[in-house]
Amino acid sequence: MPQWHREGHYDSIAERLFSQLKHDRILLEYDDERSGSFAPLRYVPRGKIAVLGLVTTKRADLESLELLRRRLGEATQFLPAEQLALSPQCGFGGLDSLSIPEEDQWRKFERILETSRLVWG
Repeated sequence: MPQWHREGHYDSIAERLFSQLKHDRILLEYDDERSGSFAPLRYVPRGKIAVLGLVTTKRADLESLELLRRRLGEATQFLPAEQLALSPQCGFGGLDSLSIPEEDQWRKFERILETSRLVWG
């Protein structure tokens, strides 16, 4: 059974939650509009990495390289690129991802690597 902390935008919890977490990385789902804007990233403290789940595990269609680069660029308005990382929005083992063929899952991982090389070198 899937579990999550909350649904919706990060706006109402970001300032308090991001500053109190005792973790080096904060994994955030940003694969659709329900997550809201990247503005809450401004509350990520220095030294912590915000891992942006921009690649959906809910559908097999592949996100374009241009879309991922643009979204990461938008995120840098609120947090430096050095404090960002890219990932799937969730794991591929959940109920939503069971309908995605394995070859499409691998294509998504390859796109994440391709984008990361272009953005971070």
